[in-house]
Amino acid sequence: MNTRKITYTALFVAIGIVLPQAIHLLGGPGLGAILLPMHLPVFIGAMLLGPIAGLIIAIISVSVGIMLGMPPLLIGIYMLFELGIYGLVSGYLYKVKNFNLITSYLIAKISGMAVSLIIINLMIRFFGATFPAVFGSIGMFLSGVPGIVMQVILIPILIVTLEKYQRDLI
Repeated sequence: MNTRKITYTALFVAIGIVLPQAIHLLGGPGLGAILLPMHLPVFIGAMLLGPIAGLIIAIISVSVGIMLGMPPLLIGIYMLFELGIYGLVSGYLYKVKNFNLITSYLIAKISGMAVSLIIINLMIRFFGATFPAVFGSIGMFLSGVPGIVMQVILIPILIVTLEKYQRDLI
C-alpha cells in the first residue's frame, strides 16, 4: 500500500468514526440504525481503494466506535463482520474484478447482511448474548431501509464523482 492509499484509507476511517457520532448526536442512537452512516465510508473507500483498504476501514471504524460507545459492544461485534464483508466484497468486485458499481454493491450488501445474521445467531446460541427481539432476523434490516436507499443513491454519485476528479486515487 503506497502513501497516497494509506492517507485516503485513513481519511475514510476518520469519516467512519466521525459521521456516525455526528448522526447520533443529532438524532440519537436510533437514527444510526435507520441511516447506517458507518456503511458509507466503508463502501466508498473499498470501491475506490480496494478490498484490503475496505477491510481496514471497517475494522478500525467499528473498533474505535465501540471504544467511544457507539455501537455498543454486542452490536459492534457483528458489525465488525458485516462491515468487513462489505469492504472486502465490494472492493474486490468493483476494484479488482471490474464488476458494475451497483452489482458490486448489491452482492456485497447481501453477503454482509447474511454474515451479520449468522454471527448474531451464533452469538445468541453459543454465548447467550441478548439482543432486542428483532435482532437475528430479517426484521432488523427493515429499519435500515432508509439508509440502504440513501446508499444506493449516494454511493454511485460519490464514487463516479471522485473517480472523475481524482484520477490519482490509487
